[in-house]
Amino acid sequence: MLNKCKYLFICGAIASGIGKGTINSSIGMLLKQYGYKVSFLKIDPYLNIDAGTMNPYEHGEVFVTGDGGEVDLDIGNYERFLDIELSFYHSLTSGKLYQKILQKEREGHYLGKTVQVIPHVVDEIKNWIRHLTTVPLKHDTVEKPDILLVEVGGTVGDLESTCYYEAVRQMINEEGKDNVGLIMLTYILTLNNEQKTKPAQNGIKDLRYTGLIADFIICRSETELQIQQRDKLAMFGNISKDSIFSVPNSQHIYDVPEVLQKQKLAEHILDKFKLPLQKVPNIQQYTKFGQYLKELEQQKPVTVGIMGKYMKNLDAYMSLIKALKEASYSIKVNLQLKYIDLVEFQNSPNPEEQLEKECDQFDAILVPGGFGFNGFNLKIKCCQYAREKKKPFLGICYGFQAAVIEYAQNILGVKDATSEELKEEQVGTNFVVFMPEINPKLFGGNMRLGNHETFIENKESIAYQIYESEVVEERHRHRYEVNPEKIQTLNEKGLIFSGKDKKTGSRMEILELPKDQHPFYVGVQYHPEFTSKNFKPNPLFVSFVSAAANGEYRKSKIDTNYNNQI
Repeated sequence: MLNKCKYLFICGAIASGIGKGTINSSIGMLLKQYGYKVSFLKIDPYLNIDAGTMNPYEHGEVFVTGDGGEVDLDIGNYERFLDIELSFYHSLTSGKLYQKILQKEREGHYLGKTVQVIPHVVDEIKNWIRHLTTVPLKHDTVEKPDILLVEVGGTVGDLESTCYYEAVRQMINEEGKDNVGLIMLTYILTLNNEQKTKPAQNGIKDLRYTGLIADFIICRSETELQIQQRDKLAMFGNISKDSIFSVPNSQHIYDVPEVLQKQKLAEHILDKFKLPLQKVPNIQQYTKFGQYLKELEQQKPVTVGIMGKYMKNLDAYMSLIKALKEASYSIKVNLQLKYIDLVEFQNSPNPEEQLEKECDQFDAILVPGGFGFNGFNLKIKCCQYAREKKKPFLGICYGFQAAVIEYAQNILGVKDATSEELKEEQVGTNFVVFMPEINPKLFGGNMRLGNHETFIENKESIAYQIYESEVVEERHRHRYEVNPEKIQTLNEKGLIFSGKDKKTGSRMEILELPKDQHPFYVGVQYHPEFTSKNFKPNPLFVSFVSAAANGEYRKSKIDTNYNNQI
């Protein structure tokens, strides 16, 4: 470990959503390859305390950390790429920041001073950043980061981000230029087959207004950055040509580390920090993996239908999609995902008939998490279809609850079986109820969140065969649970609850149907997608994809060529 942690900031110009998270993850992975321990901070200048109450259509997925933080989806990118564990504190929003400052003011911390953006807000930002250099990389280790990578959300020039750029400027002065680096990510537009740098030049100018000049500029574009455009940016950016890097569009995110490594970005960063090259990086694995994926695409496709309600923005299911794909890579299955918007189906003529026609095309069906009444009855129909047609099925969170209600309606004969969550739209017999410890008057941050252990008692169950362990720790995000008063009745009618909350023993976590009744019918209350990593897929998804490929549950071995990439 270094005596002094280095800070590497990355900001964006022109537009948001051009890949800061993927670029930052790739840089972190490369630095790790050179022998350095890295961690991350994602800064979002919005005033929400966290991402928990934000609309998935606008903001995408709410990622959940092990300590129960509801954070930006980029935190999930960081965890997947580097196999690290981040926390609530690795996501800083202006809401969190001002909440902390105002609480200090109420407690008399500022001793009667006028609380202002400078120095108080900026100082709090710097304190937050510096504190993360003392946080261990995982809960079971004492290792601290050598380099902290800080992504500033939004774009340069946004009024709401001004205080964060001022904090960066001050940290350069306080920590020294050898200890703080700044990367600007921009996008090079192509018009009539000609690359245009003017928007990027304006981004450089906006950065200068904050008192900052980037050490490195990374250019996203449709094709490789041309020499003439590189020369222009070097002149306007007041940096050398060697400090400008090109990242053209690619088919897989696994290509990005290799693209950056060929241009020796990580070596330039370490040179900036005056740090030695501690190890020879093994980047060849990513080249091989790209070839592995190309071979995979030649195989017969296996189709999984994801039956959700936020399909207008697939970022709402980012971790789920990546977990399924990673599982398919691991057992060499050419997985094709089809996204069905149940809200749109709900408003179409004969929705159930149309839905069944769609489901007929799939090798397996997955019903993911969600909230609210819209599309929920069609989620129930998806569960019924998968159960009756004996198609491999996985229900996650709300999908788990939908499977319980479907079973109650069609096997127990309780036609008005429903969830307490839908009490305003659909009154009936509640087989899913509000958890007693949750405060019904609070909304944000008011769920059962983060890591909780599940106990699997029956070693003959599918759940045990999947995890090969009696205790499984997974991440949760829910307010409702299976009604404890209905569990015995469901058990007596053949629904198996193979996993229960270890702490109470009374909260249902995993359901399944007997193997002689269905090839693979599993539901889980937790979100296994949040613990799936690149090259380390969650075993539940591996088993589900295997069932989709084989028509039944089989214990699948990780493909040798995939395993060689690890």
